[in-house]
Amino acid sequence: MGMNTQRGFTIIEVTLFLALTGLLAVLLLGGWTTMINTQRYKDSVKTVQAFVQEQYNLVYNVENGRGNDLACSGGTVTESGNGEARGQSDCVMMGRYLHLVNGERVDVYAIVGEEPSDPSAVSDIASIRAHDPKRVPTSLLLTRNELAIPWGATVVGTAGSTEPRSLAIAIIRTPSSGIVHTYTVSTPNDGSLPSVESLVAPPNEQSNVYMCLDAGNPLAGGRMGVVIAPRASGPTFVETIDDGADVC
Repeated sequence: MGMNTQRGFTIIEVTLFLALTGLLAVLLLGGWTTMINTQRYKDSVKTVQAFVQEQYNLVYNVENGRGNDLACSGGTVTESGNGEARGQSDCVMMGRYLHLVNGERVDVYAIVGEEPSDPSAVSDIASIRAHDPKRVPTSLLLTRNELAIPWGATVVGTAGSTEPRSLAIAIIRTPSSGIVHTYTVSTPNDGSLPSVESLVAPPNEQSNVYMCLDAGNPLAGGRMGVVIAPRASGPTFVETIDDGADVC
C-alpha cells in the first residue's frame, strides 16, 4: 500500500514570504507618501506665486476698500473722517504692503497716501514720497488680505537654508505716472515692520527677491521657490523656480 506524501511550507519559507511582502508594502507606501508630499509641495509653491501675482493685479486695478470714515490729513491716516465718499477726499489708494511672517503666512495691508500740496514731483520715487504713503490696517476690507502657506511648507532662505524668512514687500502704483514699483527688505522674525517711507528707496528694488519653500517632508526632486524679478511692475515678474536654478 502506497503512502501519500503531502508537502507544505516550512516555517522558514513562510517567514521569508512575510518579510518580502512587508518590505514591498513599506517601499510602496513610502513611494506613495513621497508622491503625495511632492504634489502638495508643488501646490504650496504655486499658491504663493498666484497670491503674490494677485496683489499686483489688485494694485493695477486700484482696488479701493476705503470706508467713508477714513481720512488723510497732515501726513496721517485716521479712521475718524468726515464721511467723504471714495474719490472725494485727499486719500489716495497707492498699493499694498505684504508682510511674510516667519515663513508661515503673508499678511496684506493697504498703502494709502495723501494728495500733496505741490504735485509737481518729477521722478516716480519723488511722486511716491510726495504723497507720504502709509500702511493702513486690514480694516480696509481688502480682497485676499492674508495667506497661510499651505500643506505645512515654510518660506526659507536660499542655498538650502531651513531658517524661516520674514519679508516686507511694498507694491506701489505711482500716482503721477501709473507705473508700479516694488520695494522689498528682509525683516526680523519678531513681527516688527519698517514704514513704507523707509522702504521707498532705490536699493530696495534692485535685485531678485527669492522665497524658497521648505516642505519639511521627503520629496521626489529638489526644492522650489518663487522669485520676484528686479524692478517688478506686474504679475508676470513673479515666477517659480526649481532646483535647476541652483538657488533654493
